[in-house]
Amino acid sequence: MKLATYNNGRRDGQLMLVSRDLSQCVAVGAIAHTMQQLLDNWALFAPQLQELSDALNTGLLQNAVAFDVNQCLSPFPRAYQWLMVAPM
Repeated sequence: MKLATYNNGRRDGQLMLVSRDLSQCVAVGAIAHTMQQLLDNWALFAPQLQELSDALNTGLLQNAVAFDVNQCLSPFPRAYQWLMVAPM
């Protein structure tokens, strides 16, 4: 399963499912809007995404579009950060 984050004008982008050959993709906002939301709920969303991925890779999705790497953002545009400051 390949995933990408597309620039949709929002700070966290749009989660996209990408075909194995990187030729097609589909928005998966009905399952998870962002990569962070997906990871936070992996056990719940992974089976649904796998079914969708199988359909995408066999050409069964009518709403698939050409994958455009130029639309991609960092997978986690606003990733959480943990910072430890050493005492002086």
